[in-house]
Amino acid sequence: MTPPPEGPSRRRPIAVPLVALVTAAGLGVTAALGGFATAPDKPPQRLGQGATVDQEQFTTTFVGSRTLSEPGQFGSPAKRFLEIELRVTNKGDETANMGLPYESGPGGSSFGSSLLKITPAIKGKYGASVFTTTGGGESGQLHPALPTNVLVRYELEDNQRAPKQLTIDVGKYEWRDGITLTPGWFVVTENDAGKEKPMVTAQVTLPVAQGGTRS
Repeated sequence: MTPPPEGPSRRRPIAVPLVALVTAAGLGVTAALGGFATAPDKPPQRLGQGATVDQEQFTTTFVGSRTLSEPGQFGSPAKRFLEIELRVTNKGDETANMGLPYESGPGGSSFGSSLLKITPAIKGKYGASVFTTTGGGESGQLHPALPTNVLVRYELEDNQRAPKQLTIDVGKYEWRDGITLTPGWFVVTENDAGKEKPMVTAQVTLPVAQGGTRS
């Protein structure tokens, strides 16, 4: 005798594998983030005077910023400067070049390339110069494992006013090697609407002390 068909109350529940539930939940989260794109990175750290930033290749302490005047020689007018003072340790195995602050094009392997942007922009007469002052002289190199005083200096125009404070966008480095790349440290970049740009890991705001004098 054939048993009667099962009614609605006698139907067995359909077993749903756990993996399917987890996948469905994951798809929901992905959809909430706008598709299968990676969730956005953390915003840059916002730091102040005295802060230390780990840049992977370097450890950098932002000591301060100031304006200085330097007496002219042989009747020439005094010079005025804006300086940013840093304390930098090269954590790599090889001597690194100082370089200049980032200007155009992503990437770079010198220390200066990680100083991505200064707000407000400070042009000065000749742009920035970056050098070490450890040992009493000026140098354009950072030797491994040696904490080093570094100055980023701008000579100001005659009537140019220095800001009361400035903010530095700071990048960090990663080691890259491959078939088409010479192995080395490079500033980390990110994709912004199809264009590569350096990634800001920290924004450091420094007050600018006014009115110092160098003999």
